[in-house]
Amino acid sequence: MHNPQRRACLRTTLGLGASAGLLALGGCGFTLRRGQQMAFRSVQLTGFAPNSSLGTELARALKASGVEVVGSSLEAARAASAAGVPDSHVVFEALRDSRDMVVATTTSYGQIRDMTARIFLRFAVKRADGTVLVPASDLNLSRDLTYNEKDALAKMDESAALHKAMQTDIVNQVLRRLAAITPEQLVAPVAPAALAPRSVSASELAASQAEAAERDPRNARVPSPVRPAASTAR
Repeated sequence: MHNPQRRACLRTTLGLGASAGLLALGGCGFTLRRGQQMAFRSVQLTGFAPNSSLGTELARALKASGVEVVGSSLEAARAASAAGVPDSHVVFEALRDSRDMVVATTTSYGQIRDMTARIFLRFAVKRADGTVLVPASDLNLSRDLTYNEKDALAKMDESAALHKAMQTDIVNQVLRRLAAITPEQLVAPVAPAALAPRSVSASELAASQAEAAERDPRNARVPSPVRPAASTAR
């Protein structure tokens, strides 16, 4: 028969052991992984295909960082209860999102020996007003794996797992770049207004000419002599 007291003591011991383990991890500097802290509060993901696993994982990671993923700028304004799109909103535009497998090496008989898994992301980030915050940037990874035609199915699973790991790496790189954005960068810089040429009045022109004549008499305008009219009398 089971002893209730022994079972209760065992549960207490296990609980104390787990607590001691957490305290030990905290003492050595270990902390649970948290999402990146972002300066913006909402983001719109555009350019991804509807079935893009990279876009899905990126959206999930941004939500874990406390960022609201919206479908449009209008939705961001409604979420912020603002009349216009707030400065805390950005647009992440995927210019290219692709992945593939290419043959790396073959045998002398034309059989595939090695394959290369590749993933590529080109993106840009824009402010709420449409100005460019992060210009077009490229992120790409490639990994090699051996191939055996006899184990084609197993190699397909290995390729899928490799692409998934590379995709997570790409997402983490994107998060680090987005976390580097500061609140000051979310506001578009104001371009200095072009200085329009000022029209000069006649009085100002006459005054400048008089001043120039005082400095150098040669600058003074000398009236042309009036010639007497020729007499027609004979």
